[in-house]
Amino acid sequence: MKKPPVDYSLFFNLCILCQLKLDKPSKSNICSSCLQDLPWLEYCCKVCALPLPSDQDNLICGQCQKKQPAFKQAQALFHYQFPINQLISGIKFNRNTQFISHIARLMADHLTTHQPIDCLMPIPMHRYSLMKRGFNQAALLCEKISQYSNIPSDHKSLIKIKSTPQQRSLSRKERLKNQKGAFKCKPILHKRILLIDDVMTTGATLEAASLALLNAGAEQVYGLALARTDK
Repeated sequence: MKKPPVDYSLFFNLCILCQLKLDKPSKSNICSSCLQDLPWLEYCCKVCALPLPSDQDNLICGQCQKKQPAFKQAQALFHYQFPINQLISGIKFNRNTQFISHIARLMADHLTTHQPIDCLMPIPMHRYSLMKRGFNQAALLCEKISQYSNIPSDHKSLIKIKSTPQQRSLSRKERLKNQKGAFKCKPILHKRILLIDDVMTTGATLEAASLALLNAGAEQVYGLALARTDK
């Protein structure tokens, strides 16, 4: 098995984004300037985290007003923009998994829910996709977030049983159809579950996984992603 890349920034106390020396201690190894310049998601739907232009509190998008998703609430830290999009692509396609712990630290530090979470679960990959890539970035994030937050994680109960094609060009309706029946979960005792993923697009994947968890005995399902696309 190929060893993960070494994170040399840790040895030299460098920011993982600009590669300059950290101006002050940072758990995420990101300097204060880069943190400030990141595309933080400030205004979004309070249910599905869809980016919105308004700064009004407790705003809910039209889609969620029309139909409440299966999940209780989704959160995302950033817009899916530079440099977050490149960081995610580097992890998924260039095996830059040395950055996982830094990203997970940010996600753990900004995790907020109105209810205590019983368990973390990663959005699983189908076994064929997992064999092709060699790792599931959501599972790696989940493992680290569990360590930082002291919330237990479960990587086995929820599985993906349907191999779904690439969804980049699909509409939300098409994505929902594509993901229908894609996940299966054995009976679980956890009541409040937080699903972890790297990117949330339309919420179709989170919706399908949440339905599987609710059918398996969960009472409330939440979602946490590093980034959210604008549509």
